[in-house]
Order: sequence, then structure tokens, then C-alpha cells
Amino acid sequence: MNGHGAPGGLVHLGVIVRRLESAEAIYGRLGLRPTERATVDRENLRITFFPAGSAEIELLEPLTRDGPLGRFLAARGEGIHHVALEVPDIEEALVRARAAGVRLIDAVPRAGARGSRIAFLHPEALHGLLVELVERPRDTAR
Repeated sequence: MNGHGAPGGLVHLGVIVRRLESAEAIYGRLGLRPTERATVDRENLRITFFPAGSAEIELLEPLTRDGPLGRFLAARGEGIHHVALEVPDIEEALVRARAAGVRLIDAVPRAGARGSRIAFLHPEALHGLLVELVERPRDTAR
């Protein structure tokens, strides 16, 4: 890690899909095997993780059309939704981002998958890329 709050490696690439099972089948035919499937009720979302080298591909299926992910899918279709970067200290990473003039979607961290704490940075300052900062639980950090 490059210091407190500085992003480390790629955690995952988030890909939004219309139907999780169809997408899983395609990735499976490529030889990838899912390591975890989950429903995230607070986000109205189903997810599947596939290992891809030292990172993962996270498939995201919105369960409703009226939430942020459902609206994203309706407006932009399937494809890359976000890139997740690991940070050792998410509060410090948010301070650093704010000081750099990056608009925050999440001013304070929220609960993420697998016991992580996450926060999103607005794509307007990052050349159209939605970035998720991920602080993994201490016992699972790489």
C-alpha cells in the first residue's frame, strides 16, 4: 500500500447484467467458476463473484428498476459499472479524495460485501469511471 488511504490493488471489476444466470453461464463457458453468490437486500441486488487473477469480476443484477442500479441498467445497458480499489483506511481515502477535488457519492463509508466497508467516488472527476473504495476486514485483507 502507498500510505494511509492511498489505493492499492484492484479488488474487482463490477459488471451490471440483466439476468445473473445468463451471465454466469457465459462466464462459466469461458472456464471461470463462481466463488460466491449473494443477495444484497439493502441494495435490491444479486451478485456473483468470479476469480480473475489477483482480482475478481463481480456480476450485478438489479432486482428493481427504480433504484440506482436499475436506473443505470435501463439508461446504459449491460457492461462495466465500476472499478473497486482496495484502501487500507477508507476514512483517510475519503479525506484524500475530497482534498483532491473529487466529488464523493458516499461521504461516509457504508457496509459492503464480505464484511468490507465501501464508498463510491463520482465518475465526473474520474473521466467517467465510477470508483468504489474498499476497506476489507483486517483478517481478510490481502
